[in-house]
Amino acid sequence: MGEKIVFPDELQRNIRLAKKAMEQKEFLTSVTYLQKAYEMEMSFEINQLYTEALLKSEDFKSALQIAQDFAIEYQKTATTITTYVRILLLNQQFLTARKLVIQNSLLTKEQKKTLTQQIKQLELAIDLLDPESLQVKRQLLNQWDESLMPIITADWEVFVGQLTYPQFIGLMQDFLPKCRNNFLRPRLVEELVLLGCDKVIRCARWDNTIATINLKELKLPEEVPAYQKLKTYFETEIAATDIQLANYCLTELSAQLAVTYPFVPFTDDLKRWEQSYILEYQAMMGNNKAVAGLEKLADITKQKEKIRQIYQVIF
Repeated sequence: MGEKIVFPDELQRNIRLAKKAMEQKEFLTSVTYLQKAYEMEMSFEINQLYTEALLKSEDFKSALQIAQDFAIEYQKTATTITTYVRILLLNQQFLTARKLVIQNSLLTKEQKKTLTQQIKQLELAIDLLDPESLQVKRQLLNQWDESLMPIITADWEVFVGQLTYPQFIGLMQDFLPKCRNNFLRPRLVEELVLLGCDKVIRCARWDNTIATINLKELKLPEEVPAYQKLKTYFETEIAATDIQLANYCLTELSAQLAVTYPFVPFTDDLKRWEQSYILEYQAMMGNNKAVAGLEKLADITKQKEKIRQIYQVIF
């Protein structure tokens, strides 16, 4: 079948009729026309009109689904960011809304303060009206912890949906000290950092010990200085002479970061960790000198073996 031919007059007619219906407060009619227009031309301009009509029709879920088609575009001006935050809040996506406000540099200090206050007010209402939902979230965390497996995106979205910031903080203060799932812990801690949490909390480590972390001082995984240094070294100096060696080192480095964050082992004794990645690969290729070299890095090798046992369960 050939492509559908769209006549400009037909597109403009649907937009014109949709705007007229909006003016007359016939919101469902407006949605119908804009749905047709959006199918003809999937543009940001029509997306905004379509989303607004859905909001007027109180179809908040569909409004978010449509807005997500242009999520990046919505974050390019203060006005559209505010609109997107509003859509998120109407869908009770409090954590996502809060992260968007915190991280966006286009919003002024006053705008961030206003939006954050709106989020807090709505969160307070949810905490009062639906306290039982917190128990459901707690049960989900416990199920994930017992699985010891990675969390799929759809399940994560269910977890963060309708979850308020105070609820999330409370859950984490209780859960993280006993968390055993090394795929789940990094994701939860990263979420706390993205939310701008400045608390000091106790948290279980990948090596089965417990430590205290200051979230205000914690970097996001990809911003950990030791990780950045090793990554740059492998991507430049090593890749220039042996691309296969570089790829091996980068794969191992990323996998180890993913399951050990925020307690990344290679932040200490960085030079020896750097050597260990290279020597491991060379030893696998039959280099006897590399095998001898690894004997001097037995402490690091032991840590790596334990880390590999964690992420190899998914293969």
